[in-house]
Amino acid sequence: MSGLYIHVPFCKNKCGYCGFYSATDAYDLTERYFDAVLKDLSARKRKKYETLYIGGGTPSSVPPVLLSVFLDRLFSIAGSDFEESTIEANSESITADFLSVVKDFGLSRLSVGCQSTDEGVLKLLGRIHGREDIFRAAQSARRICPDTALNLDMIFDIPSVENSVQMQTLADIVSLSPEHVSAYSYSFDTEYLKSAEPCGESAFIDVKRSLEAAGYHKYEISNFARKGHGSRHNIGYWMLKDYDGLGAAAWTLENYDGGRELRGKISDVSAYITDPTAYAETDRTDGVQALGQELIFGLRMLDGVDFSSLKYRYGDLPNIFNERIDKLIAEGMLTWQMERLKVTEKGELLLDSVQEFLWDCLP
Repeated sequence: MSGLYIHVPFCKNKCGYCGFYSATDAYDLTERYFDAVLKDLSARKRKKYETLYIGGGTPSSVPPVLLSVFLDRLFSIAGSDFEESTIEANSESITADFLSVVKDFGLSRLSVGCQSTDEGVLKLLGRIHGREDIFRAAQSARRICPDTALNLDMIFDIPSVENSVQMQTLADIVSLSPEHVSAYSYSFDTEYLKSAEPCGESAFIDVKRSLEAAGYHKYEISNFARKGHGSRHNIGYWMLKDYDGLGAAAWTLENYDGGRELRGKISDVSAYITDPTAYAETDRTDGVQALGQELIFGLRMLDGVDFSSLKYRYGDLPNIFNERIDKLIAEGMLTWQMERLKVTEKGELLLDSVQEFLWDCLP
């Protein structure tokens, strides 16, 4: 499997908590940027992809006519027969014209960043949409793009926010019947809200139980889907499959026998436009480090990691690795199910610590 990711780094407003690269003052460069992305794509060895993901930034904030022209040119190079195609959007910029583009090009998934349905929390996070924008956007998407699956994002464990407020957001999202829900625990990727009061006991288990009771299957640490609607593109990331990343701050992963290479683009719109085929960073991972990466990323998936496949590709694990796995099993964090190593519910709750404990033992 191979995926194609396109980063659209334009935002009307930069949220303080967001660690992804975006620019709020570069919209006048949109056409030149899209030209650069297509030049980048034309230079790639691979021209066919199973999945497409257009992320950001805020792709829906780009003028729909420019997005339409870009997609037409993109599909002429890469084809249009993706097994899955996703575009991200924010509810304040989801217009009828934008949704018409989504429908016209047959994009199969629309992923909307809601984060909260509480007006106070939205202001706290620096979001520029309101509660009603979320409901309007979801309802418009259903009306104009009835064949497009809907994903809604939310954030819980937000500092200083009561869990009851965050659970109301979850109830509101479920009421809109999306095919997919991404529920992320607040992350301090930036220093934003670092000094705020903690939210109290984590809502992690409450979120999980509520979504499962509503008919959503948890297939990854932060992702829930109705049957047949898991994100194939994102599963490719977590399983470290090949993908090409186009655009400023985008990453490309290419596997080879015994390891993989990760290459990153410069995080600057103007610099990317100047030389879209150049890479700013390259990192190669081989042997036991590559094995460790695959195991640690794979534990994000609730189905776990197939150890027979790992051993076939990389050989036996180092003893220290086996010792740490046994310790985590004894502590109730991991469990075996046939040949698959999986996190328990306790391990889900403490996944960052589980991954760090395993990674620290690698040579």
